Amino acid sequence: MPAWVEVREVLSRGERRLFVRLPWRVYRGDPDWVPPLLASVARTLDPRRNPFYEHAESRLYLAWRDGRPVGRIVATVDRLYNEYHRDTMGFWGFFECENDPEAAKALLDRAGDDLRSRGMTKMMGPLSPSTSGECGVLVEGFGMPPVILMPYNPRYYPALIAQAGLEKAKDLLAYFTTAERLTPDSEQVRRTERLVALIRRRHPGLSVRSLRREDYEAEVLAIGRIMNAARRRNWGFVPTTDAEVRALARQMKAIVDPRMVIIAELDGQPIGCTAALPDINPILRWCNGRLLPLGWLRLLLGRRSVTQVRLFGTAILEEYRNIGVAPILFWEALRAFHQCGYQAAEISWVAETNRPSVNTIEKALKADLYKRYRVYGKAL
Repeated sequence: MPAWVEVREVLSRGERRLFVRLPWRVYRGDPDWVPPLLASVARTLDPRRNPFYEHAESRLYLAWRDGRPVGRIVATVDRLYNEYHRDTMGFWGFFECENDPEAAKALLDRAGDDLRSRGMTKMMGPLSPSTSGECGVLVEGFGMPPVILMPYNPRYYPALIAQAGLEKAKDLLAYFTTAERLTPDSEQVRRTERLVALIRRRHPGLSVRSLRREDYEAEVLAIGRIMNAARRRNWGFVPTTDAEVRALARQMKAIVDPRMVIIAELDGQPIGCTAALPDINPILRWCNGRLLPLGWLRLLLGRRSVTQVRLFGTAILEEYRNIGVAPILFWEALRAFHQCGYQAAEISWVAETNRPSVNTIEKALKADLYKRYRVYGKAL
């Protein structure tokens, strides 16, 4: 008879090390898993180094069976999210577990008990650590690796979570398109080119440009403020603080391709943007969680061979959405995509209920829905 499961809070440095390294046990032999950078995960979970914890508190838990860790979870209360939504929602995330229904239920129950003890009346996840991080469990689109900053999990996770009593809260969609579908001589692209010419004649003060690397931090802060203002009505939105934007900017600086970050301005003032990140996950797979001693070299040399990007969509200030900013951003992003030599793009994520974005992605970008992620929730 198997030993019983015990869930304990992570308190020591050694337990935290086991927590961070647990995925190497869960995904052993999985060819599609991309090992996260150990230092990055540790930084994300560290209240002293992650400005997210200026407005949130997390507790880490490990599930133990027969003296070894078999699963993990984080229970988070984000005060900023709850203040913005006037809610009492708790998050669970960083969930990893062996194919062990008892352990999975024990972890999710413990997270629920923790969040209830802190005044939360419901919980949803996985959000790692919030909707600004990795979101959801992959439920459709197995058999291929994740792209940069998107989650991945074994096929058995949805069943484990459902068996533990959680239900679907929202599905998040990921789309895929290729350079071949968006060639400059396609009818869709020619039609967009004519529309962009018309918009520019009507609004001569409207211009676009790529990110200026020499003003990198200020540029990224401006983009963060546009996204906060433009996406405040989106499902799951939580404002991103300037400190969080700065921290993310530092982490992404070595990865960002300035040509793929497009900013729209009206009379010199930023009013919209679109951004794509090179998908470096194929390189990270070979780093196996470490940038030292050779990981940095692999990353720097391997960037030249990256052929795919992750497109985050567009963000346009609400008062300027009717003057044609979206077509211009799409047109400029498409030009940059071809000029940089990229061959494919994932557009992610978009909530299934965001029909305007879904329609634009499917029609303008000729993209196929190829992955579906699920956020689960329950009342506490």
